[in-house]
Amino acid sequence: MHYAIDEAPSYAILEMSLDAGEKIVADGGVMTWMSNLTPTTNMSGGIMSGIKRAIGGESMFLTTYTAGAHGGTIGMAPGDPGMIVDHDLSGDLFLQKGAFLCCEEGVSTDLKFQGLRGFFNVGLLSLRLTGNGKVFFGAYGDVEAIDVDGDIIVDNGHVVAWEPSLQYELSYRRGVRNFLFGEGMMLRFHGRGRIWVQSRNPLALADFLYPYRPVKSDKN
Repeated sequence: MHYAIDEAPSYAILEMSLDAGEKIVADGGVMTWMSNLTPTTNMSGGIMSGIKRAIGGESMFLTTYTAGAHGGTIGMAPGDPGMIVDHDLSGDLFLQKGAFLCCEEGVSTDLKFQGLRGFFNVGLLSLRLTGNGKVFFGAYGDVEAIDVDGDIIVDNGHVVAWEPSLQYELSYRRGVRNFLFGEGMMLRFHGRGRIWVQSRNPLALADFLYPYRPVKSDKN
């Protein structure tokens, strides 16, 4: 497998060349173009795993792309404008909802309950990657990798990924709106390990756009 991440960090796209018979497993909807590949879509882990992925902000379906006899190529991009991170996985890694892009066949995906984030926020689960192989994930904006040795507090909207060696606790800023809508939630990490933080917060963008939303008039 050979790959390049182009147009980074603002509008990154992953371009990948696969040798004959080589496979890559991708989230649904991330493929932008492909050549000489055979896609196979399924609910990896069964129906319940697919439903859990959907609740956690991922696609219910994963697609496996297999290269033909002469190899193949594919382009993939995340839904948010921003960076794509490549990571050599050897063990476990946690991803925030919606961050997963694709991985090699030796990596499996599952979901982990993180605790209540508010009645109207769907971010109840994080995606857990397990195994050995290359992993790619996306972010909103650019990404900074921070090596933690002690404690660090990160706004939930900026967290992209973290290593399982780090423990974490959830806390909210005061306010009913903050609790109900998952705003103002902070993650306090402690221990030794790496976290990946994105430079932009999708919740902040939603707040900015909210006053400009179309409002249906009650007038006849």
